[in-house]
Amino acid sequence: MARVIKYIWFRFIMVATNWLPDFTSILKLRGFLLRPAFRKCGKNFQVASGTTINFSNMVEVGDNVFIANNCWIHGIGGIEIQNEVMLGPFTVLVTTNHTRFGNSWRFGKGKTSPIVLKRGIWTGAHVVITAGVTMGEGSAVAAGAVVTKDVLSDCIVGGIPAKIIKHLDD
Repeated sequence: MARVIKYIWFRFIMVATNWLPDFTSILKLRGFLLRPAFRKCGKNFQVASGTTINFSNMVEVGDNVFIANNCWIHGIGGIEIQNEVMLGPFTVLVTTNHTRFGNSWRFGKGKTSPIVLKRGIWTGAHVVITAGVTMGEGSAVAAGAVVTKDVLSDCIVGGIPAKIIKHLDD
């Protein structure tokens, strides 16, 4: 029952605030109002309009997290978004995969695996991160990439499937 209440709260807040402009003060207000919908949620959480998060009760959010407009997050397998993460517009996080049953993908059981986004990562626009992926601290994903395997800390990945483009040095 708690999951349903959290889902309804999330949807209510998004519908009630989606018409507002995505100014910083509105992003912070929306994030503050959404906090009860999550398993855990840190301070200075900012969420832009159009974002959908299914199974928010399975999502943990750290401090200073920014989610840009129109992101789609499916958290049934568990998602940990650590401090200082920025998700670019239209980023997709999906913690499930389909399996086959009788030569069809339609009725196969879903398989879930958690996603972990470690401190300070950034996704460009239209990035997809699939089930079971852990993104290392300080890494970045180029726009349009599909991340299907773990990403090392301090590197940039891109492409389909995502591969290391560059190692970062501070």
